[in-house]
Amino acid sequence: MTFSQVRLLVDDAAAAFRFYRDELGLRPSFGEEGESYASFDAGGGTVAIFDREAQNAVSPLRAPGDGTVLVLDVDDVDTWANRLEGRVVAGPAEQREWGGRVLHLRDPAGNLIELFQSIPMEE
Repeated sequence: MTFSQVRLLVDDAAAAFRFYRDELGLRPSFGEEGESYASFDAGGGTVAIFDREAQNAVSPLRAPGDGTVLVLDVDDVDTWANRLEGRVVAGPAEQREWGGRVLHLRDPAGNLIELFQSIPMEE
């Protein structure tokens, strides 16, 4: 078995597409703005977005909520905090026990995202 992707379910695929492409700067690898499915190259893996109703037609979904956190490694959390100021829900904050400085934000569908900058771990 090998890892394929993280697929985030969204209510507005076009808004999500623009967020991951324009605000986070991920390169689209499949699909286009306005389509119900698209994927983005995220370094060693793929982040995909898929229309919630289309997924529900295949497999019944529970009500939306925080069940997943998408974690993306970045070089400088503070730069991203300034760039995405209106989307930040927490941080930046040092989590030395995790070995990181973290920033939490939400995409247009409300999915929780953590931007993680490696720092020395607490000893």
